[in-house]
Amino acid sequence: MSETLLVAVVGGVCSIGGAALGLIASTIKNQLEAHRLAAQMQEDNQLLWLWNRQLVDHIYKQDPPPPPNPPEGLFDHND
Repeated sequence: MSETLLVAVVGGVCSIGGAALGLIASTIKNQLEAHRLAAQMQEDNQLLWLWNRQLVDHIYKQDPPPPPNPPEGLFDHND
């Protein structure tokens, strides 16, 4: 009887430990993905600001059409 109980306890502890490790791994993966997306958004925001500045300068200088093209890499995500 004690062997059966020992096997059951070890199996339960291992299954709980495996579930905990899986939860930790998925949490770390989600955090890394969030940081990657935040970095992409920051880069896009900087490029949008640059393009906006170019468009405003184009308008104030009363340059003829066409307006300046968007910067290279704007919303160019290689996911």
